[in-house]
Amino acid sequence: MRPGPELMIVGAPKSGSTALFQYLADHPDVRAHVHREMPFFGRDEEFAGGWAWAVEKYFPPSVGNAPLVAKHTMAMYDPAAVRRIVDATPAVVVAVLRNPVPRAYSHFQYARLRGWEEAATFEEGLAKEKDRTVSSPPQARDMQYVGSGIYAPHVRTLFDTVPPERLRIYLSDDLRRGAQEICAELFDLAGLAPYEPDVTRGHNEGRAPRSARFARAFLAVQQPGSPLRALAAKVPSRTLYRARYLVNRLNEGPASFPPMAPETAARLHERFAEPNAALAVLLGRSLNAWGK
Repeated sequence: MRPGPELMIVGAPKSGSTALFQYLADHPDVRAHVHREMPFFGRDEEFAGGWAWAVEKYFPPSVGNAPLVAKHTMAMYDPAAVRRIVDATPAVVVAVLRNPVPRAYSHFQYARLRGWEEAATFEEGLAKEKDRTVSSPPQARDMQYVGSGIYAPHVRTLFDTVPPERLRIYLSDDLRRGAQEICAELFDLAGLAPYEPDVTRGHNEGRAPRSARFARAFLAVQQPGSPLRALAAKVPSRTLYRARYLVNRLNEGPASFPPMAPETAARLHERFAEPNAALAVLLGRSLNAWGK
């Protein structure tokens, strides 16, 4: 059994990583995990189980010896997970970064969709962030809308940990304008045959809960200690994930979110100005467009 995936997307959430994951997974030679995310490298108890255990949990039974692509968009924020990926796998490590202001707003809407966030407004969610505990490793449900958009320290960790030939960092704008070229580069780096995926299809587009109360209730029954959680422990992870995915989808509806309040946007642009400047130096490219 190979020690890990050939391509590993590590961040950032709500930046286009799901779209890139799906484009890469379209390659006919590649297999991808069934679950939305594969947090294996950031969970001590899972990592201790070994890679064969991870394949059994996360990937389809037909995976065989096919090349693998995987994604955990919070791994970028966990130095231990990044180190494990580098040391234990041959993976090319990929990060996609988005302007942190709209990223924060999108993160809030997604947290509302999943029932993690009870705040009724984005501004209320921002106000609650400072009192929220950041888990180790971080999880999307921490609702660190600002914190997850301060990229520079985590990009520095990637540069310090991942060999340059195994690291690629893109902006979401790069993906929007040149997804085919990015996929071609990554397929080549992973030693895969050339392939042009359909990059016109939308992935992970904004959705809203039909019932926020149901979303929170469904999340609650999945928590440790609930009777349903105890029963679910006997169900194979892939089967359980598919069932959970279907229930979540039934509670999703089309979304048309109002624009962010101008004063909130202005405050966030000011907050991110210094971190973005530090990131621009690290990346060696202008991020002036992010200040607009």
